[in-house]
Amino acid sequence: MSIRKMATFTSLQQFLVGASQRFNASATSNNPVHLVVGNESADLDSFASSILYAFLDTIIKAPDTPKTQPIGQPDKDVTAFFDRISVPSIPLLSIPRNEVTLRPEHAYLTSHLSFTLNDMPTLSDLPSSLHNSHTSITLVDHNVLQPPLAPHFSNSIDSIIDHHVDENMYKKAAPRIINPTGSCASLITNHFRTHYAAHWNNLPESIHSEIARLALAPILMDTANLKAESKVTPIDIVQVTELLERAGKEFDRNAFYDGLQAAKGNITGLSIDGLLRKDYKQWKEKNGVVLGISAITRSLSWVVEKAGGIENFSAELEKYAKDRGLDIAIVMTTDNSKGFRRDLLIWGANDRTKGFAQSFEDSVNEKFRLERWPNEEDGVTASIAIEGMKAWTQASLDLSRKQVAPVLREVAGKL
Repeated sequence: MSIRKMATFTSLQQFLVGASQRFNASATSNNPVHLVVGNESADLDSFASSILYAFLDTIIKAPDTPKTQPIGQPDKDVTAFFDRISVPSIPLLSIPRNEVTLRPEHAYLTSHLSFTLNDMPTLSDLPSSLHNSHTSITLVDHNVLQPPLAPHFSNSIDSIIDHHVDENMYKKAAPRIINPTGSCASLITNHFRTHYAAHWNNLPESIHSEIARLALAPILMDTANLKAESKVTPIDIVQVTELLERAGKEFDRNAFYDGLQAAKGNITGLSIDGLLRKDYKQWKEKNGVVLGISAITRSLSWVVEKAGGIENFSAELEKYAKDRGLDIAIVMTTDNSKGFRRDLLIWGANDRTKGFAQSFEDSVNEKFRLERWPNEEDGVTASIAIEGMKAWTQASLDLSRKQVAPVLREVAGKL
């Protein structure tokens, strides 16, 4: 009697639970595993992109699997499905488990999907027995692996899909797709929709709906609902158009976007340390300088007031920088409460970098149109008196961290 094989998953929750179980079993027994890793900020784009790539890559790897039958007994079928895949693809959120709650927009997104944040593997779930010789990695939403994974797995990169500036690493990666789009999720859905159309079309309707919502979340957020002309590319437009057709008749794009925005802005309960950690990226330049950028969705004045003044905020930032071994600590803020604005604070944390803020201002002021912070409207009575620290309001509003970070790194690399 023939045994029916599982055709495909009917929910992303089934995939994530099965992938996590197979990962734990493979890692502890030194069997090969494939991780799909987003960037260290673990933002919505990295979160969604890692799941999208891992799921779609798993579907195309599945050997000789019928595409017409649904799952019968989910637990048994999911286990059997992963047992037939020699190297499963596992999404990984590049933060510890205890930092997941710092990102309420992720929880809002999963409320529209079949899984919860607890189903998503994080750095806390990596077993100590995981060895680089048995691990391959796909990078999504960045193209250079960063700490804490970098020291152990930098030689394990075999594929990349990203929308940031190409740092010219891992030239043998395949695929190696690095194109400027509003969202990395656009590149991933475009890649699998284009190159694996048969697999894509054979997915059940429930999965199409989940994939669509999962991918639409970062694309809409990163492009301001396709209204940020400087960020939107034709790929983003095509993907949103196709994904909306699959999201379900009851899906309300504008309400979905507004809900994500509201959730992302719900940061009043976070400590200053939590605000600095919530959306954070770090780099180490070739000259050894370590630079970290925290993005916060409130004005710098709001953050300083929450800290209890500029001195208290500076003390919090100093501790944060010391804990992470930073030479340069940067805070970029955005605020929509009284018209859109961007603020930028830079602190050179030691003798080598204390002149960095001034060097940055001297080299980019014309492009960034920096205006000294605070001004009379900011309501901050004490000015910055910390050596090596400067802050500005950034009049060039279209320059986000994605555009600013390469410039900051270029200046830091010359120190």
